[in-house]
Amino acid sequence: MISSISSSKHNDADDHYFHPNLKGVFVGSGSEGMADPRVADAILNLLQEDDDSNGKSPTVLYLGTATYDLPLFRAKQTQCLQDRGCIITSLDVAFDDATRDLQAEAQKKLQEADIIVVGGGNTLYAIDRWNHLGLVPLLRKAMERETVLTGGSAGAIVWFDGGHSDSMDPDTYACTMVAQYGNASDKVEEVVDERSTVGSEIKDWKYIRVDGLGFLPGLLCPHHDRIQSNGVLRASDFDEMLLRHPGERGIGIDHWAALVVNGESYSVLSLEGKPGSILASPSGKEFGVDESGNAKGVPGIWIKHGNGHVSSNVCHPNGLLSEILGVPSEIIRESDDVKRCREANPSGVKI
Repeated sequence: MISSISSSKHNDADDHYFHPNLKGVFVGSGSEGMADPRVADAILNLLQEDDDSNGKSPTVLYLGTATYDLPLFRAKQTQCLQDRGCIITSLDVAFDDATRDLQAEAQKKLQEADIIVVGGGNTLYAIDRWNHLGLVPLLRKAMERETVLTGGSAGAIVWFDGGHSDSMDPDTYACTMVAQYGNASDKVEEVVDERSTVGSEIKDWKYIRVDGLGFLPGLLCPHHDRIQSNGVLRASDFDEMLLRHPGERGIGIDHWAALVVNGESYSVLSLEGKPGSILASPSGKEFGVDESGNAKGVPGIWIKHGNGHVSSNVCHPNGLLSEILGVPSEIIRESDDVKRCREANPSGVKI
């Protein structure tokens, strides 16, 4: 069963449907993408354009709700920024804690942050926690004062209307991740990316559409060129999702690519030397991933729209953000799978 609700995340008085102060780097992969020094450089380049810090080191606030505030993921995704002199802080809100005033702590830390890094992991769990704790208005205020927003995988989805999510993958549930990483070694290099990978046995779960914060219009698909443990190529499943959600603009970001937003303009960060889905051909650009999930092209971003059929175009290297995102969908649909996902991985929040 599919239910429909009207989208109220965007201000209709804003011709572009996104705030002109918005700055961010939205990466196709979580720990792997955020651990690449070139991504850290892109983040800091946005910060330096309006540098009035008087030599003060930038403050990075890490929100690791999607991976249940596990320290290893924080270290993996902030190491490059720390290496460049940033001060790393965190706001741990994945679980209830009656001994803390989370609102006051969140307000202070978000006010002080120059950069907000959202970790990859379980998108639905993170969004539910933030809504429950009243963090969304505080995050919006941070965006409006030009705090740089960033993250990979779930950490990219959260900033958009919604995303193609692996939140139903049991490997992303709290019980699984805490058991696997709660007492893990402190060696950052041992941390793998949050997404599951294909093993000897295909697992029975499916991708779902999950709501984001709505700071940017569109439905985001991270790891666009990858197959996960359910044996399904995300790009193909994303196309099917867009047909079920006509009117929503799709943004497919390859595992080793990122969308860099600077107000009304954007650019595509394609990490050289990494595989991706964009294959040059005599007729233009073609999707270069085979049935086994082998990416034969270069990393990039695809802009998609589904209305009876899916149209897919390679995103130009740079341009105006309004040209690729367009206007938001008036109707956003949510399936019963979201409810089942909440029941399987309870966040302590009553929805």
